[in-house]
Order: sequence, then structure tokens, then C-alpha cells
Amino acid sequence: MAALRAFIGGLLGLIIGAVGAAFISSIVMGWFGVADFEGGRGMAAVFAFGPLGGLAGLALGIWLGLRIGRKPAAATDARAPAHGLRNAAIAVAGIVALGASIFWVQYATTPQHLAYDQANASLAFELRAPARLAASLDPKAIEITLDTNLNQQPGLWSEDPPRAEGDWTSLSGEVELYYRTAQRLLVFRFPGDRDLIFKPALAAKPDPDDGWSDWGKADFVGLPDQPQTLRPGPEDAYELRYRVRVWGSG
Repeated sequence: MAALRAFIGGLLGLIIGAVGAAFISSIVMGWFGVADFEGGRGMAAVFAFGPLGGLAGLALGIWLGLRIGRKPAAATDARAPAHGLRNAAIAVAGIVALGASIFWVQYATTPQHLAYDQANASLAFELRAPARLAASLDPKAIEITLDTNLNQQPGLWSEDPPRAEGDWTSLSGEVELYYRTAQRLLVFRFPGDRDLIFKPALAAKPDPDDGWSDWGKADFVGLPDQPQTLRPGPEDAYELRYRVRVWGSG
């Protein structure tokens, strides 16, 4: 119980000390004529005096937490100092763990922008169709989106004309990889509201050095009169390959 009282006292002392020190220091600096140009006084109060007040409040709160509720006999116990230090250490470790947990949860739940040394990245792709479906590869009629759990990013077709290779005709395009997430679906919306859906096998932060993927068939098909996606049929014999391209790297 002593460790719990020290934890609660230290946590309250940390919060009250930091807020109080920042508030009071801002007022005192104003009395002494410290300018608040571009928020300078407030920054000093929060990032300089606030932490100092928080540390003082933490120490005072732990000390009070250990003293409150202590039995009179404990004051004369030779083991009391060692027990007090142990409980104080447990309280500090608990407060640090709580702060780290809050920081981790906030980081994990905040969408992270995908970047490589401050450079953005795109998913370059090629969609190909066999000769019998080549007429359907009209970039003006096919809409592209990259759907994630965080956003929907429109894609663009390349200005290059369709490329014929043996029995296949292919188009190339690109879509920005804006967020760091592994939940991505590349959707091609054909005329008549038939959606061809591919699920790229990409990590949250894929490695651009992996190069082009293998050609793969669509994972799902979406139809306007169906509430759920379907497995692709013979009329969906399109294939896709893709690679991650960091902007400026070619």
C-alpha cells in the first residue's frame, strides 16, 4: 500500500507541480518585463520551468505518499529507510511506465506519414490484360484509387500508350503511398461499376529495393448489385504487378 500511495502522490505532484510552475513562472516573468514575442514567455514557462516544477512535485508527492498512513511504529523501524527507498523506486518506475504507455498508445493510434529520408513514395504499377480483353484497357474509362484504413488516394495513369508484349497488353500508372499502413487495396473501377480489387503484399513501410512484384490476379471483384465483394471470374483475367518508388529516385 505504501508503494501505491507513493505512486498516486508522485503522479499528482508531477502534474500539479508542472502546471503550477508553468503558470506561476509565466506570471512572474511578465512582472519582470519578459516579452511574450512569438510565444517566447509561454515556451519558457512550459518547457523550462514546467519540468522543474514537475520534478519537485514528483519528489514531494512521493514523500507525502510514503508518510501518509504510515504507522507510528514504522518510524523507529531500522528497515524503514530501505523500505521507503524501495517504495519510492517502485512509484517512480510505475509513473515512468504509465507515461511510456500513454506515449506508445498515442503514437500507435496517430496516423504516420510514410517517408524515406523525408522523401515521399508512390506505388508504381502495371495492369495487363490478355488479347481478348485488351480493348477494355482504356485509361480514360478506368478510375484508380488506393483504399486504406486511413484514406482513399486517387491514382493516375501514365501518359505512355498501352504496351503490347506477346499475348498481353498493359498500362502503367502510379498512386501516392501517403500513410504508413499495411491495410491497402488498389481498386480499378471499370465502366459499368465493375471494380477490380488487388491487395498488394506490402508492409506498412515497404522496402523500395524489393523492385517489381510478380504478376498476380485480382483478389476481389466488386459489383454494384452485390453488397459484398466476389471472387474474380474468367472475365476478370487481368493481372497486376507493382513496386515502391521513392520520389526523386527514378
